[in-house]
Amino acid sequence: MDPSRRKFLQTSLSAPLAMAVGPQVMCALSQAIAPAGAGGPGQEKLFPNPHIIRYDTHCYTIHEKDEIIFSGAFHYPRCPRELWRDRLEKFKRAGFNTIETYIFWNYHEPREGQADLSEFEDFVKLVKEMGFWMIARPGPYVCAEWDAGGVPHWVMAKRFPLRTNDPHSLETSRHWYNLVLPVIQRHQVTTGGPIIMMQIENEYDYAPRLSEEVRLAYVKALAEMAWNAGINVPLLTCWTHQARENADPDMARVMDTCNFYPRWGIVKQVVPALKKLRAEEPNSPVAVTELQGGWFSGFGGKLSVNQDGVDAAQLDALTKTVYEQGVTYSSYYMGFGGTNFDWAAKTLTTTYDYAAPIREPGGLWPKYHAARLVGSTLALAGSVLARAEVSAGPIQSTNPAVSVTERESGKSGVLFVRENANAEQKYKLTFPDPNSPTRRLISVPREGELSLGAREMKMLPVQIAVPGGHLRYSTAEVFAAGEIAGREYIVFYDEPGRLVEIGLATRNEPHIEGETIYQYWDSDYESVVFGIRVVNQDKVWILNNHWLIVAVPAERARGAWTAEFSPAVLLTVEEAKPLLVPFVADAELLRSSGETKKSLWADFEFRPGEHEVTVLLPPEPSKCLVDGTPTDFHYTRSTRMAALHVSTPALPARPLTLNDLTTWTERFDLNSGEWSSGALGALEDSGDIPYGYVKYRAEFTTAAGDQSLFITTFADDAKKVFLHGKLLEAAANNKKDVEVKLPALAAGSHKLEISYELFGSPNFGENIGELKGLKSARVGADEKSAAAIASWHVQRYPAGSRGLRTGRGRQQLAPNFGARGWPPVSLSAGAPKGSFVPAFTWCRAEFRLESPVREWFMPWKLVFEADSDALLYLNGTFVGRYVTIGPQSEFYLPEPYLKFGEKEPNVLILVLAYADTTAPIRALRVAPYDEFATRRTRIEFEW
Repeated sequence: MDPSRRKFLQTSLSAPLAMAVGPQVMCALSQAIAPAGAGGPGQEKLFPNPHIIRYDTHCYTIHEKDEIIFSGAFHYPRCPRELWRDRLEKFKRAGFNTIETYIFWNYHEPREGQADLSEFEDFVKLVKEMGFWMIARPGPYVCAEWDAGGVPHWVMAKRFPLRTNDPHSLETSRHWYNLVLPVIQRHQVTTGGPIIMMQIENEYDYAPRLSEEVRLAYVKALAEMAWNAGINVPLLTCWTHQARENADPDMARVMDTCNFYPRWGIVKQVVPALKKLRAEEPNSPVAVTELQGGWFSGFGGKLSVNQDGVDAAQLDALTKTVYEQGVTYSSYYMGFGGTNFDWAAKTLTTTYDYAAPIREPGGLWPKYHAARLVGSTLALAGSVLARAEVSAGPIQSTNPAVSVTERESGKSGVLFVRENANAEQKYKLTFPDPNSPTRRLISVPREGELSLGAREMKMLPVQIAVPGGHLRYSTAEVFAAGEIAGREYIVFYDEPGRLVEIGLATRNEPHIEGETIYQYWDSDYESVVFGIRVVNQDKVWILNNHWLIVAVPAERARGAWTAEFSPAVLLTVEEAKPLLVPFVADAELLRSSGETKKSLWADFEFRPGEHEVTVLLPPEPSKCLVDGTPTDFHYTRSTRMAALHVSTPALPARPLTLNDLTTWTERFDLNSGEWSSGALGALEDSGDIPYGYVKYRAEFTTAAGDQSLFITTFADDAKKVFLHGKLLEAAANNKKDVEVKLPALAAGSHKLEISYELFGSPNFGENIGELKGLKSARVGADEKSAAAIASWHVQRYPAGSRGLRTGRGRQQLAPNFGARGWPPVSLSAGAPKGSFVPAFTWCRAEFRLESPVREWFMPWKLVFEADSDALLYLNGTFVGRYVTIGPQSEFYLPEPYLKFGEKEPNVLILVLAYADTTAPIRALRVAPYDEFATRRTRIEFEW
């Protein structure tokens, strides 16, 4: 199966869920990608500002520092701008250094000539302010499960082949680039901004039915547009093999990359594709523009979080695999997914949660902490991996189901250990010491065996410099290493019950305080080696009276954080470096930290419940406060460990069931709303394309006798067809050509009403540029003799007269819409739902939320279930589309859209499709996301 997300979309239901590997794959793993030669095309053209940014076969070098690009995708239109900072802060806390985003053409220029790039520029500025780099991906085509892949419908109305070197395609692409590239240009890293790369096109290898000549010409044209616009950061693309044709001087300046969505087919898909990329792009880093951060959800399928192969364990193994294979630039797609609102591609749910590390309402879960622990490892060993090459070996495992790879840079390295049989394994391993002139072999453990869980992968440091000396190696992963007031520490983590072997540099015969399973001193290599057992609590060993060795259960490491403080708080200690204080707990987030002259504090977010916190502190504090209240704590002087208990109260909110509504039923009434009249044609030719319904109404005259209706549409969108108010079920489908036998008709005039469901265009494939609407409708005894219905009334729905802001963008209803004159109704269980009718029923419900408690992060959702599809609005803003086939029944209610306090109620408006009562509604309530709610708690120590 091809690792592209486009190909994966076609085969995802049959994706393998086991990391099954055979001898050939094991061989491939043992021969991880080695870098090619470091030569390259004309360096002056490729890197106009090499002192600011350049790359070679290994990595990017930014401001003369080799970097691992650890990135996550964040599409700013999928998140209210008031929440951007919160989401970016969570990226920052997880160790990400780069944010990647698409810039959607149709979002910024929904009508030709009416463009506004200010939102994008504001996002770029905030990214810069918060200390990230940025990767800009302006398309023109972007995919992204976004309506038409980002191409505006007014472009489609021009009727030319998209994504080609057709003159009209080049002209419109240039038009978009003329709008967006000046913004990118002035925010490049070369001009003091955050943008370090720009992508042209997107997965062009999967654009159908284009010749090689057309493909190459189009990609070259886009690159020339970028260079001519002053883009002097590196250009890249993904799954576009033209960029690998390095004999072409222009293509040699464009770097191609891979995208991977393998679920658990990691080794089979990722390893050979990266080897091929290395062979075909020998002068650039091995890079992954989209590394699976989850997957989207479509109508009738599963929610992202309920899908197989997108959990924390898969992200962990996938990420470590690409580093094992030499990748130095990768970006999770998505890092934060967000919400589609009214820009979803065809069949896509409103939620774009994606099961990403940061969830749709901003909540955190194990996958976030898995990414964060990867970030912790990169903080320790990233400088090694940036230029690491495959070790010459020999490297081996005693268990054939456990593979081992080592990458080395200078005298340091990183070991990658993988379980390949989807079962718990015991093993020993042997690897060369990169710090040894003779490349002596290290065999671990000295006693007993190591353990590895099913599908587990580890990234282990070898000969890594840490405060106070060198970590020779460890069979446990490292959360943090630092120094506090003359005491160095290293925090390791692994599963409880496992043996961990640690090797540390020491010139003197070691003295270890704390129980070990065994210990050895190798005086020739000035190393101490000792074995310990990880237990269900935090434990500390002291080496030579200065080194604190901390081992914590893996679950505790996922909630552990390192807070930075000024050394000035310790008046008796003269240190220039900041204090990096580890807090080991089960906290969801470290929000902030700081200090006064005599204290330091850190604000954490805890879920309701009881929490044990361990802190490594220098001198013994005189006082501990939790939220300003003195709290008992235990301090052990020898280990400098403070332990305390934090209790978080229950969530201060409960669900609200909404039973009382006011309603109004709107039929295909020519006196209601804005209607246009005329012949049928593509909707693109007559106005904006809504995210909603298009109502068609006509009357036709026929003679008595057997008659059939023949309908043709421009696209395979769903529709409902009504004759004299009764549903023609045989025509209720998404076929482009429909023939339906009509019931016996009397001679005379007959009323035909059709609802065309216009909810997005495909985001990839041949139909990206499809036109929309009814093409023809004819009535007759047979197709040959059928007469066209020539005159129609058409309404885009919900219509502008409803107070709805027409066009695309966040759909907005007038704030007071439905406030007066609608009759009240109470929802009742078991009410008969009735059959589909040519009508839409508007429902208005009000609810109040108490003013939020400042300490709580508590996002809200709408829980809605019904037997009719529906559109959902909160305080006038569109927040979701409900469909009866699922899977979405919970809709995020963004905090900026809500009103809190007693002064003003929140107004929820639902539009039930094909219903003239509220009977289809089965559940309607507003509730907090219990699973993501956290309370901010300040832990403070005084001296």
